[in-house]
Amino acid sequence: MFGVRLSSLFTSRWMALLWAVLVLLTAIQFVGASDDSAAQAGQGAPTDTLTDQQKAAINSVL
Repeated sequence: MFGVRLSSLFTSRWMALLWAVLVLLTAIQFVGASDDSAAQAGQGAPTDTLTDQQKAAINSVL
């Protein structure tokens, strides 16, 4: 549909590698990198950093 056709993208190994790196960077930017200090502090239960507005948006989708 939009962008580069996957059949032409993966004809080159370097273009496939670049595509994979960009997908990973996009995922890291969307989700966020892990914070080691927060992971070690909780050890059990994850901290809730969502606002009430974000929770309401998630609940409306589900």
